[in-house]
Amino acid sequence: MPFFRDIIGHPRALDILQSMLLSEEIPHALLFMGEAGIGKRTVALTFAQTLLCRERQMPEGESEGWIEPCNHCLSCQKLAAQNHPDLTILEPEGSTIKVEQIRALQDRIIFKPLDGPKRIILIDPADKMNAAAANSLLKTLEEPPMHAVVILITSKPFSLPETILSRCQKIAFYPLSLSQVETLLTERKGWSTHDARLIASLTGGDLGEALSLEIENAREIEAGLYTLVSEKTLNDYEVLFDVATAHSRDEAVLAQSLQYLAAWFRDVLVLQSVPNFDLLDPSWLVYSWRHEEIKRWAARMNTHEVGAFLADLQEIHQAQIRNINRQLALETLLMQLRDKVINQKQKASG
Repeated sequence: MPFFRDIIGHPRALDILQSMLLSEEIPHALLFMGEAGIGKRTVALTFAQTLLCRERQMPEGESEGWIEPCNHCLSCQKLAAQNHPDLTILEPEGSTIKVEQIRALQDRIIFKPLDGPKRIILIDPADKMNAAAANSLLKTLEEPPMHAVVILITSKPFSLPETILSRCQKIAFYPLSLSQVETLLTERKGWSTHDARLIASLTGGDLGEALSLEIENAREIEAGLYTLVSEKTLNDYEVLFDVATAHSRDEAVLAQSLQYLAAWFRDVLVLQSVPNFDLLDPSWLVYSWRHEEIKRWAARMNTHEVGAFLADLQEIHQAQIRNINRQLALETLLMQLRDKVINQKQKASG
């Protein structure tokens, strides 16, 4: 397991957790929330290991160092081997976390820790609990044993019942900035700034995914996503529907498509805030290599229209938990964009 000092990003979240460790005031329920793949589980495991460590390292005197696990005591060795008796990780069985899993957890959690000061339960991802499981967990959160710490990890906090959210201390995690990912990629992979920006943009601050994605694959993915906003797509009904079908075939693909569109129209808003397009520094844009195409979109829509479109994107993203018709939702978005392209052509010809 990494030390806290080795974790990249998340300074605010780490500061909060360090304050808890220093004061020894640990809430009974924590909610780690943020986009998928940005390190929430890694931080949760490091926090758990530090809580359970018998020889944790403390800052000396007025030092600004952090409390760290020792990584060599018996407790740390057990956690590294994934057999620590006081750490339970609850994951989906099949597609969901079932009520039987929560009930089995409740049977164990009432007993005092066997080897450390706390019993720690990680539920990841917490949004995979079915309704019965969530209701059952609520009973534990309402009257938790003094020795228990429950850490819920999710990229979809809006899908959890408000009754659970209200009983957790929320800790938000944010993706690394594009510049941070770019720098790490150029240092670790030796890539050019242009290639590092492409990878950083596509992975949205997910460093693990960024390090595993190859350049040629990234170029192919971006070319496919660009069809969502290309005039060739939007000028041809048949092509538009084919693109909508391809980019909504499952939840993960649609999520990536929505992320691409959100970043694209964020770039449009950046352009619209510049008094003169010629003053633009392309590095201000997520998709800097597409700045000419983004300029054309900035001329097609006003800021109110772009804001409304981004709101629609967010609504569809949240509605995925309600099993929306993904293809129809994406077709509707692309038809909105088609209207802007057609209207601009009509104005130009008029």
